[in-house]
Amino acid sequence: MKIAIVGIGGVGGYIGGKLSKANNKDEIIFIARGKQLETIKEKGLKVLDEDKEFTIKPQIITDNPEHLGIFDLIIIATKSYDLKGALTLLKNNISNNTVLLPLLNGVDHDKEIKKIYPNAKVLNGCIYILSNIKEPGVVKKYGGVFNLMFGSEKDLPSYEWIKELFDKAELKNKLTEKIEFEVWRKFLLISAYASICSYYKEPIGYIVKHKMDELEKVLNEIKAVANKKGIGLSEKNVTQVLNRAISLPYESKMSMQLDFEKGKKTELDALCGYIVKEGEKLGVDIPLMKKMYDRLR
Repeated sequence: MKIAIVGIGGVGGYIGGKLSKANNKDEIIFIARGKQLETIKEKGLKVLDEDKEFTIKPQIITDNPEHLGIFDLIIIATKSYDLKGALTLLKNNISNNTVLLPLLNGVDHDKEIKKIYPNAKVLNGCIYILSNIKEPGVVKKYGGVFNLMFGSEKDLPSYEWIKELFDKAELKNKLTEKIEFEVWRKFLLISAYASICSYYKEPIGYIVKHKMDELEKVLNEIKAVANKKGIGLSEKNVTQVLNRAISLPYESKMSMQLDFEKGKKTELDALCGYIVKEGEKLGVDIPLMKKMYDRLR
């Protein structure tokens, strides 16, 4: 099979590295760009996995997959704002039998993909991982956090082969028909933390100490939008996110906040703006998220 990983950052690099290390039967294709592409071509990809490390030489790494034929599985691990560009890049590699699995921040990327490739097999997914590019060609994963969740509301058994790929690579994963709920459950955490920490320009410890009431209000606004869409988030889900904030190191920052600090492009629209737009469309009152979005944009 031909398996492509699009976006060789902290998420895509770790997954691609593990799949390549465990699989010498299938063709694993890395789609990268810039210094990451140049360095991996020359030296390979080094993965620092807690107390272990390994280096792999991708079979193929490119920034232009146009002539590589049809892919069986495409794992998309770009930033949310790069999704459309990535999908355009892949137009010659997608058939009706290609499976696309987005692992991006946000909740509706499967629907975005379906608009462009309505006949492809599109899953939804989310991932819990702490990882980043330490330097070009080097991806580092921190701590023991890793859980990849993916699936579809129908035809679930037909995707067992993807679970077997992840299992073989020792990537903890779950194939589930309740994937929309799982994606929203992660979004509840990342949307709230990213929005409030970026708004106050402070780490999560400051929010816990001084703005816990506002964090709870933000979480309930997100939950209200989700449940208006029929997702079924509960008070328990909100409490879990509040408790998680308390357990994190004081100086913990979200990637969106770090992007704001560095003056880089951010995922504001996917993590905050989406809730504002859906809330307004559905008639859900979301004053705090709207205030944060208006200021941040």
